Amino acid sequence: MTQPIILLILKALEGRGAERMVTTLARAYVKMGYRVHVLCLENTQEMILDSRVQHHMVSYNEPLFEQEIEQVAAYKAVAERIDCYVVENIGKPDLILVNIYKLNWIMAYSQLPNIINVLHTALSRQFKDKLSRAPVHTIAHLKFVYGTHPCSCVSEGARKDLIALIGNISRTTTIYNPCDVDDIKKAALQMPDIEQFGLAIKGYIIHVGSLDTMKGHCDLLQAYARTDRKLPLVLVGKGKLEDEIERLSIQLGIEDCVKFLGFQANPYSLISSSALLVLSSKFEGFGYVIVEAQALEVPVISTDCPFGPRELLPEQNLVPVGDIDALTTLINEAMSNLSKYKAPLNQQMLPNHVACQYLRFGQNY
Repeated sequence: MTQPIILLILKALEGRGAERMVTTLARAYVKMGYRVHVLCLENTQEMILDSRVQHHMVSYNEPLFEQEIEQVAAYKAVAERIDCYVVENIGKPDLILVNIYKLNWIMAYSQLPNIINVLHTALSRQFKDKLSRAPVHTIAHLKFVYGTHPCSCVSEGARKDLIALIGNISRTTTIYNPCDVDDIKKAALQMPDIEQFGLAIKGYIIHVGSLDTMKGHCDLLQAYARTDRKLPLVLVGKGKLEDEIERLSIQLGIEDCVKFLGFQANPYSLISSSALLVLSSKFEGFGYVIVEAQALEVPVISTDCPFGPRELLPEQNLVPVGDIDALTTLINEAMSNLSKYKAPLNQQMLPNHVACQYLRFGQNY
């Protein structure tokens, strides 16, 4: 009997939440006995796939067009190349999960069966500027991209946002990102030499996320500067705002207390060794790092940003976005009573459960 085929499509295996979701889910399907394939448009590979997962690349190979009419022609061509490649090299997938907007748009032109779009963020935030400048055109475009195939959103807030924006024109569901607790705990045992960073076990606060605007690093640094700073603040991640954030730490006089560790392929050991994880995002589609900290039994506090944290944490662990005073207070309170801010992992996020949810949703296509 032929093994069922699962195909996961994304831009590249970079080190962000969507990519972590894909690698975790791919491993879960392999354990369930499926033939699993991951197809990318770029060869960047910061995330490591299970050796039993087959990795494919169909290069984008198109200019970076500015005009939408040119993008449409290019994306149709890429979709056709993907379709041909899949038919010739993979076969007929029983389930195709397409991640990230660019791929959602490309695969709207695909003729392959059993496609589900996976939305990792809230469209109203992702397209805020375009919706402001050209609302009618932007909504029409999003209706085409997300009305062609069923959509799964990584939080209920993101799903409601999708429906509010384009209407109830396609089947939708909420399926949380998977969290492989055993794998995360195993990775966390690979302890880094944190002493080289001037750190001690349970002797620092950590933030994990790309250094860009939506992660709210500037608010975090301002709030941290007002605390008693008993423990240093460790920032794990890379991004275009790194120089700006470093300059702000100097302006606030806290440069000796803030550690920039860049991208870490295995952040779990650093999370596990921290006293407290802080998420300061202006918005999230899900908030993957919250779940990872919960798996490692690390206390977590967060901004109450749309749309994930409020579905993952108790109200006492949340503060309003942009309220630096409230964030300062919550950091101090958490540091004085860490156990109060531990929150258990939702068992619905275990990989096998998530994998089965996608299969059930796909079967009802």
